[in-house]
Amino acid sequence: MAEHALSHLKVIDLTHYMAGPLCTKLMAGFGAEVVKVERPRTGDGLRHVGPYYNNVPGPESSIPFLWLNTGKRSVTVNLATTQGREILLQLLRDADILIESFAPGEMARFGLSFEVVHEMNPRLVMTSISNFGQTGPYKDYQAEEIVTYAMSGLMQLTGRPDRPPLCSGPAVSQYTAGVQGYIATLLAIWNRAATGVGQYVDVSIQESGLDNIEVVLTEYLHAGKIANRTGDEHPLVPWKLYPCKDGYAAIIGGPIRNWLSAADLFEEPRLLETRLQHIGDRMKHREEVGQYLQPWLARHGKKEIYEAGQRRRLAFGYLANAQDVMQSPQHEARGFFVDIDHPVTGLQRYCGPPFRSSTTAWRSERAPLLGEHTEEILTGSLGYTEKDLARLRAQEII
Repeated sequence: MAEHALSHLKVIDLTHYMAGPLCTKLMAGFGAEVVKVERPRTGDGLRHVGPYYNNVPGPESSIPFLWLNTGKRSVTVNLATTQGREILLQLLRDADILIESFAPGEMARFGLSFEVVHEMNPRLVMTSISNFGQTGPYKDYQAEEIVTYAMSGLMQLTGRPDRPPLCSGPAVSQYTAGVQGYIATLLAIWNRAATGVGQYVDVSIQESGLDNIEVVLTEYLHAGKIANRTGDEHPLVPWKLYPCKDGYAAIIGGPIRNWLSAADLFEEPRLLETRLQHIGDRMKHREEVGQYLQPWLARHGKKEIYEAGQRRRLAFGYLANAQDVMQSPQHEARGFFVDIDHPVTGLQRYCGPPFRSSTTAWRSERAPLLGEHTEEILTGSLGYTEKDLARLRAQEII
């Protein structure tokens, strides 16, 4: 197995909070050297967002930060100073990738626009991840996850039709943009292999969310259809989550062959009546079918129901909570979760690689302490002396 697929790449990470850090986390996981440049003393704002390890706030105990920044090295540099910007330019001279998530125009105000860094290092790929992208009438507008989620159109489809729309629990727009930034940046690196020249990549968090509803948008563009919330109802019956003994189970009836097997499982002869044999007929009796299922479901647990259905080749499932996911024998067998030691939080379990490859390893390393690698990097590859570092600290540049 090759050591790491991206070990030949050096990435300078000027991102913060979620979308950008997820992008660079994936690069670090597949072997890239990711140098996270943070503000002195405070660092990435996500270091101050909970929940915290042992409920004790601190820059090294933010659980979201620890998750989104595994495998990186941290250097503290004050980009508001001339010397700080010079240090960043020195880091960029032999870098392959620069990822940043400042507001549009902020890099140019620092004197670090793509034109400037590209002239210095023509092979550099620069990726900007922002709320609405670098162009358009909204580019300078402020946004949070609920805004980008709602304005992508996805929130219009989330929830029950008779209730107000809901925002997803996870930061879907942020994470989608992080993955899109990762893919787009590696595409630019692939193009560089042919041309020898880097390029600029512009990722909009809100626009990335449109990928999640492309089918809905296509239906509108082609047929003028505006989709609305349907909750967990489906045109086929049964095809939804039903309450059971210890939670919710996903019951899929499907075509007639599957339905006969499912109906027999539920020990309810009325489900086999002629009037309920076909999908179209069952749709007319949606509530009645649910009532027939309920007595058997109430006597059985969600995992028991899942296994019973799967033994009959029925696509049953269940509503899993975090504990269910962590204890899943499937994840255990595939080694999805990995243990990583950290000087503050100790040995903890983390999510592993997002996919498996026969020849590419995933690197599981902890998130860095704030500024942990400043001295190592500045005195190493950049040639600063201990005296230089003392001066830079005194001037609050690092």
